[in-house]
Amino acid sequence: MVELTEINDVETAQVQEPQVVPAEPVNTEEKDLFPVSKNEESDDEESDSDFDDNFDENETLLDRVIALKEIVPPRQRQYIVESYNTTTSFVKDIFAKGGSLTWALTTSALLLGVPLSLSILSEQQLIEMEKTFDLQNGANDLLGQTEEGKAAATA
Repeated sequence: MVELTEINDVETAQVQEPQVVPAEPVNTEEKDLFPVSKNEESDDEESDSDFDDNFDENETLLDRVIALKEIVPPRQRQYIVESYNTTTSFVKDIFAKGGSLTWALTTSALLLGVPLSLSILSEQQLIEMEKTFDLQNGANDLLGQTEEGKAAATA
């Protein structure tokens, strides 16, 4: 069984005194193009007065959100809170695991990739040196053959 208790908050129950607003002069020269029936006038006056009674000029967005607490049933509020908590914990877990995965990949790449790339670079330099050495040997062989041919031609 649910027991309801009424709580009166002195700060929120401020009584506002009615303000006197001077009446504006009516321009009798203007004609109403769309006359309103008496029933429509009374409906408009009732809805305007309801709005004016409940309207607070100093009301903030936070006050309006807090007022939604009275509109939304407790079960629905509980469902919303649980959904919010589940979503936030899921997003936090994703970011935490994503950060850990990023850290692991980055450190692995630095520890394995940098030495591997340095060894590949040194291997390429060695291959280039061998090619230049082979070219020099080939050039020396060609020069040696032409010198032998000149020596045989002069003899």
